[in-house]
Amino acid sequence: MNLTSDQQTVLRALTTEWQSPIQVSESLPEGWGDLSSMNQLLKELIGLKLAQTIPVVIGLYRLTADGPLPPKM
Repeated sequence: MNLTSDQQTVLRALTTEWQSPIQVSESLPEGWGDLSSMNQLLKELIGLKLAQTIPVVIGLYRLTADGPLPPKM
């Protein structure tokens, strides 16, 4: 699976705990981007089944079992 560098960055910031996009963005490098691009990337990762959203509470995301990437070298 080929992920863009932005997708990989967001995927590495996600955890198995439910997080809002703001919480995810706090784990990203300073000056990385804006929340609208974050939301789009999260939707893309959901489409790839690497992240999931909770249907009961809008705006919370986490990794799926297939989501973790190996550590960046």
